[in-house]
Amino acid sequence: MQILELIDTLESMAGQSRRVPITGRAMIDADRLLELIDQMRLAVPRNVQEAQEVLERREQIINQTMLDARRIRATAEQDARHLVEDSEMVKVAKRRSDEILAEAETKAQRMLAAVETDARNRRAGADKYSLEALAELEEQTLTVLNAIHAGQRALTPPEDRKAPAPKRERERQEAAAAS
Repeated sequence: MQILELIDTLESMAGQSRRVPITGRAMIDADRLLELIDQMRLAVPRNVQEAQEVLERREQIINQTMLDARRIRATAEQDARHLVEDSEMVKVAKRRSDEILAEAETKAQRMLAAVETDARNRRAGADKYSLEALAELEEQTLTVLNAIHAGQRALTPPEDRKAPAPKRERERQEAAAAS
């Protein structure tokens, strides 16, 4: 800054001035001193203007920084809100998926129980039908077997009838026991 240089010059003038004996005062060239004061007056407004420009520039920087900080903060808050909303949506979706999975599992268990019950009922029905069919077949078989035995007895001479063959006797006993 020019004002500091002018002050240095004034100080130099005071240091180089002639001393008046006994008084301790110094003699300075008045013309040179007035010229230096004029230069200082001219320099002060320029320096004040530069300082004012520096202050204005400082204010602009501070204002711009504040605007940037507000914008960054607003963006961060908006991002945070979006994250919270997204987080809430994820929580809702997770809860809903858990509900759907629970419903599906319950429905699957009910369907499995129904299928098992139906299978048991069908198996029991098939077993019942088989038993009835076998009983009917046994009855028909015994009827045919009895008819065969009656025919054999009718064809067998009376003297052979007294001592039935052991095989035929066993078959008759087994048929009688089964019915």
